[in-house]
Amino acid sequence: MSLSRLHIVDDDPTIREIARRVAEAAGFEALGFDAPAPFLAAAASDPPELVLLDLAIGEQDGICVLEALAKLNSRCAIIVLSGLEDRLVGSAVRIGRSLGLQMLEPLAKPFQLHDLRARLTAAAAMVLPIRESDVQDALASHQLVPRYQPKVRLSDGAPVGCEALVRWQHPSRGLLAPSHFLPLVEAGPSITPLTYQMIERAMTDLASWRQRHPGLSVAVNVSARSLDDPEFADRVWDILARTGADPSSLTLEITETAAMADTAAVAAMLTRLRIRKVNLSLDDFGTGFSSLVELHRMPFSELKVDRAFVGTMETDRDARVIVKAIIGLAHTLGLTTVAEGVETEGAMDMLREMGCDVAQGYGIGRPMTAEAFQEWLDARAGIVAPPLARVG
Repeated sequence: MSLSRLHIVDDDPTIREIARRVAEAAGFEALGFDAPAPFLAAAASDPPELVLLDLAIGEQDGICVLEALAKLNSRCAIIVLSGLEDRLVGSAVRIGRSLGLQMLEPLAKPFQLHDLRARLTAAAAMVLPIRESDVQDALASHQLVPRYQPKVRLSDGAPVGCEALVRWQHPSRGLLAPSHFLPLVEAGPSITPLTYQMIERAMTDLASWRQRHPGLSVAVNVSARSLDDPEFADRVWDILARTGADPSSLTLEITETAAMADTAAVAAMLTRLRIRKVNLSLDDFGTGFSSLVELHRMPFSELKVDRAFVGTMETDRDARVIVKAIIGLAHTLGLTTVAEGVETEGAMDMLREMGCDVAQGYGIGRPMTAEAFQEWLDARAGIVAPPLARVG
């Protein structure tokens, strides 16, 4: 795999060498230049993704470099690395942005090594491309990990479970949000193996939580591509058997668009899962174009109200009407309702009055590790965790 290019433009050889080593650890192919001319020649033929730029380079300045990059229509990101006063550095950053360049937060000299590492790691998440081979490596090394967002029952505020949301614990870029990689994963062959991996990890973690909090459930998202796998239901059942999990403690969340992609095939797959007591949730309801007739034929047990409506219903009358109508429709069909994107007490009160069953969102809890979710559950229940056993 070819690495993305970082160019370091600085007349100090020590700075160039330190930056090169840190950059390569962050996943870049780093090249150093002691003057603007050779850097600009290289940038014209082999454009970098990221540039570390000193503003005072011998008898030259970095502004000429910014102007030249603009003439090259460069799309690279630029971090100004300078020991000049903040006012001059800020002025250079503004000049770069006025030229249409992507100027990142500058870094002052002298700098701490960990500050440079953090800045390059953050930049890497923005400029390094994610490839399918990277995703496959991440799957093999279990870098794609769940973060759990709590759900509570609206009638009494009791925890009922959580949703497993995938994150990438990248070895050099840190924790990556789904927006950095999930579109690529969903379009390729890795999405179904990822789904199986997430289900198994979630059910394993659930078994631990249920030791002190029986009755919890966990939801995992399923894509349309996964539903195309004729062995999907059997593979899910194998995971449940292997982990010893109660099938009714698993909810598979399926988007409205995925559910309606091939209604006959999807209905057959979902029916097999429901026969085996796995719960099925129709996710993001209201954002697709499903037929209510087809929806009625699908064996869902739960309907999730999309955050686009929940997040605006306190100030938008139309959104309130839609949310109330969706909750009423779901209950008429015998479905449990879950509102996602709940961030305020006002939204909680409004949903409670509408008869919504369950709420999820930042107002209740952000996505967290399995260990943090255990602590969150214990705190809600007033449980003091037992001390760790002494070893030896």
